[in-house]
Amino acid sequence: MSIISRYILKEYLKFFSVTLAVLSLVYLTIEFLEKIRKFSERDADFLLVVQYFLYKLPRILFDISPLAVLIATFLTLGMLSRNNEIIAFKSSGVSLLKLTAPLLLFGAFFSGVLFFLNGTLIPSAYKQAKVIQEVRIEKRNVDGKLVQNKFWLRLDSRTLFNIELAEPNRRKMHGIKIYYLGNDFSLPETIEAEALTYRDGSWVLSEGIRRRFQPDGTVQIKRFDEEIIPINKRPEDFKQVVAQPEEMTYQHLEAYIDQLSQDGFDVTRYRVDLLGRQAFPFINFMMVLVGIPFALHDRRSTGVARGGAISLFLGLFYYLVFSVTISLGHVNALSPWLSAWGANLLFIGIGTYLFLNIRH
Repeated sequence: MSIISRYILKEYLKFFSVTLAVLSLVYLTIEFLEKIRKFSERDADFLLVVQYFLYKLPRILFDISPLAVLIATFLTLGMLSRNNEIIAFKSSGVSLLKLTAPLLLFGAFFSGVLFFLNGTLIPSAYKQAKVIQEVRIEKRNVDGKLVQNKFWLRLDSRTLFNIELAEPNRRKMHGIKIYYLGNDFSLPETIEAEALTYRDGSWVLSEGIRRRFQPDGTVQIKRFDEEIIPINKRPEDFKQVVAQPEEMTYQHLEAYIDQLSQDGFDVTRYRVDLLGRQAFPFINFMMVLVGIPFALHDRRSTGVARGGAISLFLGLFYYLVFSVTISLGHVNALSPWLSAWGANLLFIGIGTYLFLNIRH
């Protein structure tokens, strides 16, 4: 790496570190003010509160990093422009591509690092923060648990409930197995059903089979099209057992998708979410690529306020496009890959066009 590249990268990292620290502090302050009242009402232990914010920190850094990358790009190129260093470098024969290469390489490298962390550390820490908040501070009962890619709930001391796929928003569950235990923990009865639907305040099993195991070893089998079953839970109560992609590692989510696919369920939503999580970290490279032309467009007016406004606009525009394409993917209006990577492809096109049309 040349002396010029090292100099530019050094200045960029200074601005990036300070920006990331300031944005993190603002984010943490807002999060603290929002949570502290609720935690105080629960008499939360101070150490638990500290642990909650420590586990939440990786996700916060991940969320604000694109804005920090973009603002640092504006500040670095703005400083070089104000000091007429860009003119001096170009007069010495240094091309614009070579001047901005350290920023682009950092954006690509940083995106790669976040791609790895978003599939390992970040979801694990986020899930742990959620457990601390809901179970250890708010004392909520966690009835469900994901084991070998299937959800298990305990409805009461003698009834176990197994769900392959839960859709609380549609008030419907799929792949239902219910195990009734006897007083001696024997298994006198089981029910299997294709679906469980919440209708008019009641839970209805459909396309099911009930098995009663008799003491003499025989089994009574009864098939039914629909049957109301008493369950003291509402659809909202099942939200805690729904597989949340942002709480799963890449490996865990891929295994869950494979399991659902083998069982014949539609896995489009989860496949889109997996690809979307893999594509999103590369927003950091897009922010550098798109930010460079804007930062160099009008050198006289390049400043913190203008850079901040453009950064906010670009960041919101990316989030808007990304959210729309992901939603289209969920309803099969776009292929999973295109819905996940569509925003990145759009920004690569915009950034490349603007970069090639920078006034030299």
